[in-house]
Amino acid sequence: MVSICKPMNKKLLTVLVVVLYLMADCVAAKRVLFYEVGAGTYTSGKEYSKFADELRKRGYEVASIEKGELTKEKLENYDILVMQDLNKQLTTGEISAIIWFVLQKGRGLFINGGGAGKANQLTIPFGVTIDGGTLIDQTDMIPALKDRSSFTVSRFIENPMTNSLIQGVSKVGFYKDAGLILSGSSKCLMSGNTDTYSDTGSFAAGSEPCLAAAAIFGGGLVFTQSDADMLANKHIDDYNNRNFGMNIIDWLSISTENVSAENSTQELMIQIKEMRLENSRMKVQIKQLTDEKTELGKRYNEASAQLSEAQQKLQDSEGEMIGPFNRNNWAIIILGVFILLGAVVYSRKKGTEVKIKDEDILNELGYELDGATGGPPAAGAPQEKKG
Repeated sequence: MVSICKPMNKKLLTVLVVVLYLMADCVAAKRVLFYEVGAGTYTSGKEYSKFADELRKRGYEVASIEKGELTKEKLENYDILVMQDLNKQLTTGEISAIIWFVLQKGRGLFINGGGAGKANQLTIPFGVTIDGGTLIDQTDMIPALKDRSSFTVSRFIENPMTNSLIQGVSKVGFYKDAGLILSGSSKCLMSGNTDTYSDTGSFAAGSEPCLAAAAIFGGGLVFTQSDADMLANKHIDDYNNRNFGMNIIDWLSISTENVSAENSTQELMIQIKEMRLENSRMKVQIKQLTDEKTELGKRYNEASAQLSEAQQKLQDSEGEMIGPFNRNNWAIIILGVFILLGAVVYSRKKGTEVKIKDEDILNELGYELDGATGGPPAAGAPQEKKG
């Protein structure tokens, strides 16, 4: 029996895969592990506490390893490994476990800071070497620091595989660190300007040294930047530093898992998952805007009710107005007038009573008043007898 079914067209299969990935939702919370053995103050409980708190707010589960050796068994439980300012020598077993974590498990790795050159033991296998010099920028110094080795960066390199990394990011701060030398499949994401150079001569003026790089490595993703201070508590709120850090973790969370090793397929899967990530972000923004709209609606209704009440009171008040005053004011004014008139009448009456009493007293003494007190007695009036 001859089968009439033909193999599925490769393009049709690709479209089907894209549709399925776009329709799928990421339901499980991503788990982030901070490697803090010998990290000094660059830990999730100290200088990286704001960054760790922001991750928790975004729904990530955050944990740290502060002592002991990093093994496959420990890494098995996590989706993203963050290594900030690595300044200790890793064992061969630890390096092997990290490579397994990215290459075979398809997870995300964030190498953040050079650790005085010690991070290269881990970055080099992933196609990145952190230079030993300090970069200098002549024109973009951070005003508050007034140091040519601390400057702003606004040059980002667009790539379909890394678009989500620079979403909402136009400028970040870079604080006294080195450039990156790339090899293999690593792609530069952020670079200095034409006047940025290294104090050791590793990068000449005009070379536009790379400051951050992203790479697909096997089934996972790796992001490397030399400056650990960018996301530390003292600088995370500068410029777009916080948003950039969150974009890095979001991007690493869309690891390619168990896809084909063919580079074009990997990049396609990254782009697909970036679209899923953007879709999730839009859903969050829609929810936030909906909540804000609901809150504004409540405030509007409350304000409208208060306005209606005030207008009603004003109308009631205007209905009681007689001329410039309302009824209560007129009552008080009229009462005041009556009190004043009463006082005037009373004062006059008292004056008359006093005058009458004075005349009665003088008459009793045998005197008459003819308009001038103390004048001579009138004609015909009885004379005072002398004794």
